[in-house]
Amino acid sequence: MTLAEPDNSSRPIAASAQYDTVGEKYAAFKRRHVPVPEEHTVRRLLRDIRGARVLDLACGFGHYTRLVKELGAATAAGVDISGEMVALARRAESEEPRGITYHVHDVARMPCLGSFDVATAVWLFNYASSIHEMTRMFRGIRTNLTPGGRLVAVTVGPDFDPYGPSWEPYGLRVMAAETLQRKTDLSVQILTDPPTELRFTRWDRQAYEESAGAAGFTELTWHPAMIPEGVVKAKGESFWAVYRANPFLVAFECS
Repeated sequence: MTLAEPDNSSRPIAASAQYDTVGEKYAAFKRRHVPVPEEHTVRRLLRDIRGARVLDLACGFGHYTRLVKELGAATAAGVDISGEMVALARRAESEEPRGITYHVHDVARMPCLGSFDVATAVWLFNYASSIHEMTRMFRGIRTNLTPGGRLVAVTVGPDFDPYGPSWEPYGLRVMAAETLQRKTDLSVQILTDPPTELRFTRWDRQAYEESAGAAGFTELTWHPAMIPEGVVKAKGESFWAVYRANPFLVAFECS
């Protein structure tokens, strides 16, 4: 893979600015192409949430917020920094009410919204601009969890190599990468028509573990993306070889 030389343009732009601009386009892409391993992994890690109170962070247009209700959550609330994305989620709720509430907040500065049993954070922590900000994200989540509550998250894999085998078969193209100490700032395109550019950060494993610990979580467990057996058979094992060997997506849970 040949990447552009890093320059200032490869540094992450605030998630709010990115998604306020591309909100509907990104939502349409995700509605059509929510990656099967991503959702399957979240479902597996959530386990049985019937009757639980769930807080969905970086909820976007509400895909996982609605999913947890489908899985039996008693209550669900979504939070996103992008007003445009929350507007899309609220529109979906008004068209098909499920009793979900949505809020516009920066998770790093989020107030206590309630007492939740489970929090989800799919593509949240990769937008932290510093380890300090990541710690504040974890603290905001911890404040909203009951004692014994847990967090299920999906983020950019610490072992992902932007110069490694291409992820284009899975809808992602890396355009630029700039490594600075414990992080790599990435500029990528999700392969909509035309492609949509997003910028975020691949943090090292210790950044997550240290930040979670500083916020009061006592255990963080990493999980590779889980690919359903039926999907492997349908596409063939060779199709998923790069997905497994150069993992852009990983999950973790905290308690």
